Formats: sequence, structure tokens, C-alpha cells
Amino acid sequence: MSKQFFILLALALAAYGQQTSVAVLPSDGAVLGNDELEALTDKMREAALKVLPTSSFVLLKQDVVVKRLGGMENYIKECKESICIVDLGKKAQVDYVAQASVGKLGDKIRLKVELYNVLTEGLVGMLNDEADNVRGLLNIVEKKAPDVFSKIPGASSRKPFLGGISGLEKASDYELDERLYLANLSTEPSGAVLSFDGVPAASCHKTPCKTELPEGNVRIIAALEHYDKADTTVFIKQNNQSIAITLKPNFGILEIKPAFIDDIGKDEPWYLYINDKQSSSWKNRLSPSKYKVELSHRCYEALSFEAGINKGSHEIFDMASNITLKKSGLILSAERGGEPISESVFVNGKYVGDTPFSGAVPLCAKIEVGYNRDIVDVELKYNEKVRYMYKSSPYAPVFSGELYASAPEVEMRSIKTSFWVALGLDVLGAAVISIGAVKNSEMNEAHDRYSKRGQSQSYYKNAWKDVENNRSSRNTLYIVGSVLLISGIGVHIWF
Repeated sequence: MSKQFFILLALALAAYGQQTSVAVLPSDGAVLGNDELEALTDKMREAALKVLPTSSFVLLKQDVVVKRLGGMENYIKECKESICIVDLGKKAQVDYVAQASVGKLGDKIRLKVELYNVLTEGLVGMLNDEADNVRGLLNIVEKKAPDVFSKIPGASSRKPFLGGISGLEKASDYELDERLYLANLSTEPSGAVLSFDGVPAASCHKTPCKTELPEGNVRIIAALEHYDKADTTVFIKQNNQSIAITLKPNFGILEIKPAFIDDIGKDEPWYLYINDKQSSSWKNRLSPSKYKVELSHRCYEALSFEAGINKGSHEIFDMASNITLKKSGLILSAERGGEPISESVFVNGKYVGDTPFSGAVPLCAKIEVGYNRDIVDVELKYNEKVRYMYKSSPYAPVFSGELYASAPEVEMRSIKTSFWVALGLDVLGAAVISIGAVKNSEMNEAHDRYSKRGQSQSYYKNAWKDVENNRSSRNTLYIVGSVLLISGIGVHIWF
């Protein structure tokens, strides 16, 4: 049994060794893109398979050719260094080698197909033609390239001999074999670059767009940054056909939530750096990888961390629980007329003690001193000690820590507010009393008119009415003005 197996194996190897090997090299030409050249190479291979029986021929795959040339890097090197495709055929260890190349000829694309016998280095077959576009080139290869490969000994003829009468030609009605339809294309998200059978359309460069497409299967490729390339085939069969393509994201999101402590430094910006590159957005789309993230602010300690971004992930960094204020050392004293005094000290509106004061304060803190809450114009320095002498006005009252013994965070603004309220009541009361004095003068004038002799009864009646009205208004104004004035004096005394 084993003997028969080895005999069959030997026969199979012998049959394989007798097969003629053929390689179709990748098409070449700078006038076409990679997708277009790949489509041209595929058509060449289809043409070869039409006339090369698999029982007698082996059409090597491209990856086999690459492997025989020592890998992709060596393959690219060999392609650049070889003067003739025969050299590549020898290194790939094949019997026949073919390649299609394209170039520019005026406003047309020139096509050249060459087929060589590797052993003899002889040119077996050749095809030269030209077309207006890529589709024209593909049609030429489909129709004419099989004739080139049929010249290899042992290849089947595309037109086998038939007995009897053949080749009868007669006229027929002309029929257009190409139909075009208008297609509406869109992608989610929009803005993708499209190509159709490897060819971009000038009228449909980015989605959403419209273009004319031929009836039948059309290969559509959609590409957009941060998304996987979509490659699909659609059958075009009607006018205004809608084609929607959903792109799969190839990114993750890093979101930073900025924060401030007690609104300190809110008028100044945080700076965000991702891999040492500044970003102006708090939400960034990033390709899957690990990133170095840095955050800086004049008033806060710098933050740095690493963020691992995966496809489809959404990483959030909340600064609120991680930020720390930069600090400065402050030694603050106060004097009046050359004599040291004790004044209340406020940091960001909160009472923190009296002068002489020493302690760590936020670098961007607002420092205030005394009854009038005067702002201390001191330049604080990061992690350094600063001394400052506050000189109090000789007329300002002195407020020290005794005022805050029971409520250390009491606001002096209430004292200021009561002062202005009392002053407002005083001014308003004085104004009302002044108006009352005017009414008193009008009452006296009306009384003088009433005292005139020789007037009519109605004259005396109207004059007396004016006296009574002005007396009533005067009394009311005097009472209201006095109440306001007394209230203002009371607020002054009480507070």
C-alpha cells in the first residue's frame, strides 16, 4: 500500500514539474493610482486564465512571486533595479513573465503589454493601445490581452476551429450597450473621499454628493481620516438611487473637564498639550495609542499623565479632584505714622488673621487689609517668601482680629453696607423735609391771598382751600422726612 502511495506521489510531482509557470507582474505607471494599477493587474491575470489551461500552466500568485524574490522589501528593491522584466522573471524562477505599463500620450493614456520567454529572453507577445480613461484601458486588456498570452506554446486558442460554415457577418441594428444612472451618495459621517472602480469622480469628490454611474456592479471605496476605509460593491439599477455608507471609527476620544478652586484664576486659561503638541479643544479624537498629556496654568500646579486610547473608547479626566493651587509665602505688616498697628487680613475675601501676618497663600490670591478692605499691591512669587509693609491711612478706623473672635470669617462688607444705608436714609429724610418747607411757603402765600379785602366769596373759598391743602402736605412731608432722618441716625449709632 505504501509503495503505491509513493508511486502516485512521484507521478503527481512529475506532472507538476512539467507545468509551465507564468507570472504577471504588478502594473507600472505613475499616471495611475495604486487602486487603478491593481485593477489593471487583475484584468491581466483574468486574460491569462482565459487561454492558459490549468492542467498545463501555473499562474503564480503575486505573494508567491514576492516570496521567491526574498520578501516585499527585496521585491521593491528588485523592481527598482531591474532594467527588464526578464530579470525579475529569472529571479522569480518562472518560464514566462508579463507586465502591463501605462504612460501619458497627449491627452490619452498609452497602454503597453509585454510577454517574455524567460529562458530565451525573447519577446513572445506584445500589445500597444491607448484609451481616454481607466475603464477604456480595462476594456482593451479584457478584449486583447488573451491574444498575447495565447502565443505561449500549449495555450488554447480563443477561437477554436469549428467545422462547417462559419464567420457569416451581416448588419444589425446599432444598440447602445452602456446605460448611466444618477446616484445619490452619502456617508456617516460626511466628508469622505470616494472612488468608483478605482477612479475618482470630479462631480463627487466628498460626501454627500451626486454622480453618474454605469448600470451594473460598481466598486465604491470611501476614505475619511480617523475611520476605517469602506470597500463595497453596489449594483446600480435605477435613476436617483441612494447609496449610504456607514464608516467605522478608528479612533478613541480623550475628554478633559477643566476646573478651578473658588474661581481662582478663572480669567486665565488652562493649557493642554498632547504628546508635546498644544490642543485648543477639551475633547480630542485620537488614533489608538498611548499619549502623554500635560496641563498647565499660572495659578495651579502642573498636571501630567498618560492616556491609553483604544478604538471606540471615551476616556474622561476630571480636573476638579486633581488640581492644587500654587502657593507663595507672605509676611505682611501694617503701620500708621511710622508705628506698627494690627489690621485685619483677608485672602480671597476670607478673614485669615491680623498683621503682622505670615503664612502660605495662593499665588493668584487677592490680598486685602483693614476696614476699607484695601487691596495689597504685592507681587507674590511661586514657592518663595515675600515681605510687604502696608501703610494705613491716618483717618481710617483700625479693625483687628478682636472683631472676628466669635466669627472669624465675618465679612466687613456688612459694615460698609450699613454705613451707606444710613447715609441714604439721612439724605432722603433731609430731601423730604426740604419739600415740606416748600409746601409751608406755598401755604403762607395762600394765607396772604385769603387775607386780602374786597374779594368775592368764591375767591376767599378757593384761597382757604389752598391754605388747607398746603398745610396737610407740609405736615405729612415733615413727619415722613423726620422718620427717615431719625432712622438714618439710628443705623449710624447701631452699627
